[in-house]
Amino acid sequence: MISRRRLTFQLTPLLDLLLIVIFAQFMDTQETTARIEQRSQQEVTQAEQAAKALRKEQRIAQNEIAELKRSSQQTVLDAMQAEQNALKMQAQARDKEQLAEKQNRELNEQLEQTREQRDLVGEMVQQLFQLPDALLDPLLNAKPDPESEQTKAEIERIKKQLQELAGGKAIDVVKHFLTYDELTKRSDIWELYLTENGIFRLKIGDQSTEFRADSPQEFVDRFYSVYKTVPQPKSLVIILFSYGDARAAVRFAATQGLPLVAERMRTDSSGRTRYEYAVMGFTPESPAVKAESN
Repeated sequence: MISRRRLTFQLTPLLDLLLIVIFAQFMDTQETTARIEQRSQQEVTQAEQAAKALRKEQRIAQNEIAELKRSSQQTVLDAMQAEQNALKMQAQARDKEQLAEKQNRELNEQLEQTREQRDLVGEMVQQLFQLPDALLDPLLNAKPDPESEQTKAEIERIKKQLQELAGGKAIDVVKHFLTYDELTKRSDIWELYLTENGIFRLKIGDQSTEFRADSPQEFVDRFYSVYKTVPQPKSLVIILFSYGDARAAVRFAATQGLPLVAERMRTDSSGRTRYEYAVMGFTPESPAVKAESN
């Protein structure tokens, strides 16, 4: 006879094992879920960053497109403005060219008129230099010591210059006066005249001063006193001395005193001004001036 065995199972250990298995699966599921969520969060963050960068690039591209549009519009406007400026400049250039042509015509006409007037003046002056010997010889022979070789040579030189001016071209006469004009611009001409009654009349510019002197030293002192009252002269002063029918002693005082006073004035100006003089000789005093001085 076969005996029956009873199988006895203890459920508590099995239940514990089941709980352990279920908890392990739960923990694995939690870890997997956490990893999935973390990965999803990272992907979402990356997607958001990519979208943000894309939006930024899109804004930059839009700004560049807008700037290109503005630049293109400005370029068109600049081109239109440049074209307008070019047209305006062309019009101004034409106006200036026409004005320049008009001015050139007017200048040419004025130049032609000036040349005609210059030639006319030159011809008139030529006629003035054609002095007869009867008028010229007494003036030239009135110079001091007319019989000396130096005076004769000077008289011949003056006659030759007058003949050249009288027989030369009008332009040469005009050049002669222009040269004299340039000389007066760079120098001062002082005119000293001795009247027949022994009075020295010194004309410096518009100022005219009279004084008497009977000796060279007195002449130097009186002349120097007048010099101290005038403004600073130019770098060259030319004193032209002429005289009327005055006493020889008074003329001698002037001719001997002129080099002395010239040196004294040069020293006083510290060499800044040079003083030269020339004795022009006898010059009759005009009746009007003579009556005024009397």
